[in-house]
Amino acid sequence: MSHRILSGIGSASIAAALLAGCGGGGGGIPIGFPPPVIGGVTLSGKATYDSVPNNSGPLVYSATVAKPVRGAFVEVLDALSNQVAVTATDANGNYSVSVPANSTVSVRVRAQLQTAAWDVSVRDNTGANTPLYSMQSAAFATGSAALTRDLRADSGWGGSSYTGPRVSAPFAVLDTVYTSMLKVLSVAPATNFPPLKVFWSPNNVPSGGSLALGQIGSTFFTNRSTGREIYVLGKENVDTDEFDAPVIAHEWGHYYQSSFSRDDSVGGSHDLSDRLDRRVAFSEGWGNGWSGIALGRSNYVDSRGEGQVAPDVSVSVNLAAGPSSNPGWYRERSIHSVFWNLNQQVGFKPIHDAMTSAQFRGGAAVTSIHPFTAAFNAAAPGSASALAGLLSAQNISAGANDPFGEAEGNGGGTPSVPNALPLYGSAVVGSLANACVSTVAGRGNKLGNYAYLRFVAPTTREYQISVASSAPTVNPDFAVFRAGQIPRSGNKVSLPAGEYVLAVTDLNSSGANCISVAIQ
Repeated sequence: MSHRILSGIGSASIAAALLAGCGGGGGGIPIGFPPPVIGGVTLSGKATYDSVPNNSGPLVYSATVAKPVRGAFVEVLDALSNQVAVTATDANGNYSVSVPANSTVSVRVRAQLQTAAWDVSVRDNTGANTPLYSMQSAAFATGSAALTRDLRADSGWGGSSYTGPRVSAPFAVLDTVYTSMLKVLSVAPATNFPPLKVFWSPNNVPSGGSLALGQIGSTFFTNRSTGREIYVLGKENVDTDEFDAPVIAHEWGHYYQSSFSRDDSVGGSHDLSDRLDRRVAFSEGWGNGWSGIALGRSNYVDSRGEGQVAPDVSVSVNLAAGPSSNPGWYRERSIHSVFWNLNQQVGFKPIHDAMTSAQFRGGAAVTSIHPFTAAFNAAAPGSASALAGLLSAQNISAGANDPFGEAEGNGGGTPSVPNALPLYGSAVVGSLANACVSTVAGRGNKLGNYAYLRFVAPTTREYQISVASSAPTVNPDFAVFRAGQIPRSGNKVSLPAGEYVLAVTDLNSSGANCISVAIQ
C-alpha cells in the first residue's frame, strides 16, 4: 500500500492523504486486523469532519459544525507506515485501540466503511489507481500511559473561497451513505450491502468526457461489470455536491434499486418540469423521495454556482408537494410526493417490503408507480388506503391490483401526447403490431418516446423480434422485459414461456411515428 501526504491543515496536525490499492472486507472491525498488542497502552480519540449545512439550496459556511466520522476504518501506523492496530469509529466518531508503549505512531482514518455487511469507500477518480481518501495525524510518541488523539477533517474554506485541502468532503459523502444504510437496517437488520465505490474529486465538473479527468457530466450512479459506483461533482464555483446530502442520498437510492429492488430506467437528463417516460419518472421520483426518507428532511436541495450560494441556480424542492400542473404517473414530482408522504403516514417498512418483493422485482410490467402500487397493496394491505389517497391526489390510478395500469385514465396532461393511453398495447407472436412514439413532451427519455407492448411467449425457445419503419428518419430499437431487461443477441432473444413487455423506441427521436413490430 502506498501513501502520499497532500498537505497539512493547521494546528490539529492532520493531513489529507490518498491511499493507493487499499482493499479487504469482512468482520466486525476492518479487515487486516493485526494481532493484539501485548503490554500496550490505550490510544483513544474522536474523528470529526467539518459539515457545511444546506438548508434551502445555498451552502451556509458560517454555520459549519463538526460532525462525527461514523463507522470509519481507523489504523495506527508505526514510523515505517506499518499497520500496528486497526479499529473503527463508533456512532459518535470515537475510537479506542491498544498500541505499543514507548513507540512512535500516527493515526489514519480512511474514508471507508468496512464490515461483514458492507464495504464503502470514497476515492479520487482523477488520481492514479483511484486512491482512497483519508486523514492522518502527525507522528507522536505513545509513552507508557493511556493517551488521546482527536482528528478533525477541515473543509478547506477560507472565508470566500477554498484555500486549503478539502479534507472533509469525502467524509461528508461517506456519512450520507452511512445514514442511508442505517435507514435500511432499521427495517431489515440482516441486510448485506454489495460493495460500493464513491468517486469524488475537486476536479469533477458537470461536463461529459473522461471520468479520469473529472468530466463526469453530473453526480450519478452506475452499475458496471466491475461493481456499483457513484460519481460526485466537486468543482468549486460551478457545482459541488459533497455537502448536498439529498443529492448523495438520491444516487444511493439508485444503488438501493440496483442492489435490492429493480430499476428499468433508461436514465438521461431530466428536469422537474418534464413529463417523463414512466420508468424514468419512477426512478428519479423514488430517488428524491428516498433522500427525504433516509435523511428525515422534507426538502431536496442542491447548491450550485459562484461560492456554492448562487440563488438563481441553487435548488430547493418541497418533497411533500406534487407539481402544480400536469400531475401524474409521468412526473418525477408526483412520484416523490407519493413516496415522501407515504413514508410519513405508514413508515418505511411497507415501502421497503414492496420495493424488494418478488412481485415487484419479478413481474413483466416495467418499473413504474403502477407495479409498485400492486406490490405495496399485496405487501401491506392495511396501508392500501393511505397509498390510494396519495395517488388520487396526483391524478394517478389507485387500482389495487393493476401492475399494467389498465385502469389508468390520465393521458399525459397538456399539450396532449398521442398514444399515451393505454399504457401497454398488445402483440401476438406470429402477427404484426404497431408501436407509435412521439416527441411532443421532448426527446430521449420523455413521455411518448417509448411505446410498450405486452406479449406472451407460448413456449420456451429463441424468438426473433423485428422493428421497422418506412420513414427514413426513424432508427427503431427495442428491449424485452420481465424481472428486468433481458439480454439479447441482435434481434434474437431466448425466452422461457410466459408474459413479457416489449419497449419500442426511435433512437433518433424524429417525431411522431409508428413502428412495425413482428415477433417470430
